Amino acid sequence: MKYLFLIVAGLLLFGAHVVAQVATPDPNFHIYLCFGQSNMEGNAKILDQDRLGVSPRFKVMTVSADDYSHLGRSTGQWYTAVPPLCRWDTGLTPADYFGRTLTDSLPDSVQVGVIVIAMGGSGIDAFDKDNYAQYYQNADAWQKSLMNIYGGKPYSKMVSLAKVAKRKGVIKGILMHQGESNNMQQDWPLKVRKIYSNLLTDLKLGADSVPLLIGEMLQQNQGGICWGMNSIIATMPNYVANAHVISSANCTGNGTDGFHFSTEGARELGKRYGLQMLSLLKTYTTVEGQTVDRLVIKDSAVTMLKGSMKKVPLTAVYADGHSQDICMKATYEISNPDAVRITDGIMEAVNEGDAAITARYKGALGEEKQVEFSVKSTSFPLTKGLFNPSIFEKGSFYETSKTLYTGKYGFGGWVYTNGIDLSGYKYLVFKLSSIAYCGASLRLFDENSYWSGAAQYDFKSNKQVVVPLESMVKSGTTTKVDPSHLYIIGLWSDGSSEIKINEVYVTNNDDYTKMTGIEEVQDKVLDENEPVDVYSVMGIKIRSHVLRKEATLNLPEGMYLVGNQKILISKGN
Repeated sequence: MKYLFLIVAGLLLFGAHVVAQVATPDPNFHIYLCFGQSNMEGNAKILDQDRLGVSPRFKVMTVSADDYSHLGRSTGQWYTAVPPLCRWDTGLTPADYFGRTLTDSLPDSVQVGVIVIAMGGSGIDAFDKDNYAQYYQNADAWQKSLMNIYGGKPYSKMVSLAKVAKRKGVIKGILMHQGESNNMQQDWPLKVRKIYSNLLTDLKLGADSVPLLIGEMLQQNQGGICWGMNSIIATMPNYVANAHVISSANCTGNGTDGFHFSTEGARELGKRYGLQMLSLLKTYTTVEGQTVDRLVIKDSAVTMLKGSMKKVPLTAVYADGHSQDICMKATYEISNPDAVRITDGIMEAVNEGDAAITARYKGALGEEKQVEFSVKSTSFPLTKGLFNPSIFEKGSFYETSKTLYTGKYGFGGWVYTNGIDLSGYKYLVFKLSSIAYCGASLRLFDENSYWSGAAQYDFKSNKQVVVPLESMVKSGTTTKVDPSHLYIIGLWSDGSSEIKINEVYVTNNDDYTKMTGIEEVQDKVLDENEPVDVYSVMGIKIRSHVLRKEATLNLPEGMYLVGNQKILISKGN
């Protein structure tokens, strides 16, 4: 009995040891998830040199069941990453030379594995765990056939294989190349953010340890058709703090279709993905390299468009002189969390207001540093960079004088990527400093497209427009415009002259009822004995039916609307 007990105990210990070995992932096996459309899938031609010299430390997990009959590779298994990597009938992908670059530079103890799930022509919704079914339903037969390779559920396939991969190694990053099918769609960054966030949640990964690497589209000078999408891709770090944009500058196109990179271009782009990842993997082991000297905030007074997101521009400077982005690792004390919130290094302007913020960070050696900055959240900022004069046609905006010049039949104003909710207000008041002789009109869109139709209010010979937010309709129709999600607000003109903007605000003042549409403001000699009402600049009535000449007596300093005239009261008046 004693010997039986010892044998059983020994078997249990041996079994526990085997289970521990199987269950413990190798920290030196770095795994990367790669997804997107045709360039990530592999459109470039594979040449003989691309199949030679592939390190056995560079692995690919087979995804497509068809690879077995063509390449002898079984689904869910790792193989030396000789191309093709995505499927047996695909070409060279940036993932090829991404992996080669890493294995050439990392220690011999490190292996690199990639899982590539991509489909030519696929829109970003094909990878959305909530919207893929609707996308599939509306897709053409050829697009459905590609999704069917992944069981009709590309996202689920990626997650299931990633979970298998995590048993062997550690997921170190996510590579993406997609956007041609969503060219110039302003909400694309939000959709990418959602997919990235879902991957982190479903795979139990940390945002600060798993970067998102996103490649640019083929450039215009290389014959690219979707080169304009690069301006949208460039904004991704404002939605995902650990996002890094991979430049496609001078990566050659295939010279035929305007969408795809040549073999040489795909190689170079893949190397750039790899070099970016190597820079993120770099560690500092010296005392000086781990000692934080100070925190630096790039902009100590940030102005944000309400509803927008922006990466906290926070870095730590170390004693050896190098600096690191630490926005995701810092903690934040926010004086007005109703106006601004910070999540994973991303600031979000939730409501109008000002917030004082203190960022704190503790270095690896225990030293604590802090820095202070402020954020202003506003719906209608008249600041360069937030007021876009070129929403349609190229215009210009001069912040000091608040002057807009649109392009010919152009449009400038504000784009709210997340949408802005003005349903809590009755009126939007838009005031000019002088009459605009360029056919100016104020337009509001409740869809994220300039071509979707808008509520329109012409200034004509007036300097003020009051928009009744609850009763807006699209010009020339009876279709209501929803004030709870406005995406574009701004000014159209024929471009023949300047538009000088005074101020823009929302109000619930019922006295604006008589002014909805257009308030007549004429340049004329004013009657000093005329009875007038007096309002603050926010539309609050202060005095009713007083003589114009006595309207501002004993009022504190500030700006007032007396009748139809704006009056500034200051010392010396």
